[in-house]
Amino acid sequence: LNIEESTFKSRVAVDAGIDGSGNINTQGYGYRNLEASSFRVHRGKFEELLREGLDIRWEHTLEGVKPQGSPTLTFANGVSTTSDVVICVEGPHSVIRRQLLPSENPDILPYVAFNGKRRVPRKVFNDVYATAFKDTSVVEVRLGDVALNISINEANEEQIGISWIYSRPARGSSDALHKPNRPKAAAKDIPQDFFTEVQELKGLSQPFIDVFDARKLRNERILHWLMRSILVSKDKLKELGQKKIVLMGDAAHAEQIIGGGGANGAIRDGETLAEWIAEKGTSDLASWYDETYLSWQEGQVKSQTSIAGIHGQRVAEKENL
Repeated sequence: LNIEESTFKSRVAVDAGIDGSGNINTQGYGYRNLEASSFRVHRGKFEELLREGLDIRWEHTLEGVKPQGSPTLTFANGVSTTSDVVICVEGPHSVIRRQLLPSENPDILPYVAFNGKRRVPRKVFNDVYATAFKDTSVVEVRLGDVALNISINEANEEQIGISWIYSRPARGSSDALHKPNRPKAAAKDIPQDFFTEVQELKGLSQPFIDVFDARKLRNERILHWLMRSILVSKDKLKELGQKKIVLMGDAAHAEQIIGGGGANGAIRDGETLAEWIAEKGTSDLASWYDETYLSWQEGQVKSQTSIAGIHGQRVAEKENL
């Protein structure tokens, strides 16, 4: 990016608006593979930085790809474009993957998770939250197998934007909060049982008392998250690569939101593919998977071990995937 680290942090760190650096407690049980220099960035600000100098065309909803010859992308607004190479980083709901590899679908891991956001007035943050957030931009606590997470999303002198997560393992087929087959449109349908569980939480300290207040939560926008995980077959990825269609990031190897490293993995994919193309060109893109696929397999194991650890569980390590 040709930018000084201090300048980079001042532009994209989640708490840069109050002179923070996005610090993370790297010893927290919810994180893996972090270094002392790791920090949290605001996704929107990071994307804004990456867009500088690029010609971004908005309002082009992807409908599909025609893989014959040079791949051609078709969009909902009637526009189509042909390219020598298509790099697909659409996320776990990838249109291209679903079109070309319809049998490759995400697994839903057996966890319950809810997420919400809130804007906290600066004075309230200083009085109630600041002590817990000293030297870190994310705090977490576990009560039995229930994990509670609060993180700073954005900050300025007037208010602090926070995000919270309530999660736990699913409790059998009768669990009213575990709905692995729910449609995407039902993500905002929050059962009464969720508020009941929150109300029954005991022994919390601040800021968890303030955030996980069932009365406040009833008036907020909450999302029911599914823990999606997928690792597309290497052979199928290579077949597409031979057609100059490259799937990477969450489109190819999504890790669940909690305990996963999807965003970092997608960035790493972009770096390694760019290095591959710079060195070897685009004539044999399929072979790139031979260099990167093992790390994707390892990421799947580590992410599922991580989410289990977050909730006080253990999972058996897999020899092969």
